[in-house]
Amino acid sequence: MKINETDFVAEAEAETYAHKTITVPMADLQKQTAKTLAPLVQFVEAAINSDKIASADLQVSDAEVLVQLQTSIINLPLAYGKNIHKIMVDDGEVDVNVYMIIAAPAINKSKLRIDELLDATTFVKQPDQALDQFTAWMQTQLAVLADHEAEATAD
Repeated sequence: MKINETDFVAEAEAETYAHKTITVPMADLQKQTAKTLAPLVQFVEAAINSDKIASADLQVSDAEVLVQLQTSIINLPLAYGKNIHKIMVDDGEVDVNVYMIIAAPAINKSKLRIDELLDATTFVKQPDQALDQFTAWMQTQLAVLADHEAEATAD
């Protein structure tokens, strides 16, 4: 999937992209990670198939954790839309990628981690692979959270 850089920035700034939020307890995310993340993958896949940028959010109900799966042209959350235009150089048509984002106080000093999952074209061609990679990434982030929280408790 490609998008005109100027159109992307306008959509991100205006927050007119496809958006869905689900809320789950931490236990579900920890014990049934793939099943819990699957609706996010499905939503983003449908959005890409409709040529829309998207944000699928998973809010953890009993912890200060937000997980997002977003399409973007740059590794910044769509919430930073007003800053994205400062970085772009008007390249015309650009590739869209899918990014995995976690926002949590205990994840790192910036309280935010973002990693590229796949380019949008591969994502829609191989949604099972996307879910597997997203699940593995999420399990790693959950382990990091647990380690950092254990360190904070020990201090």
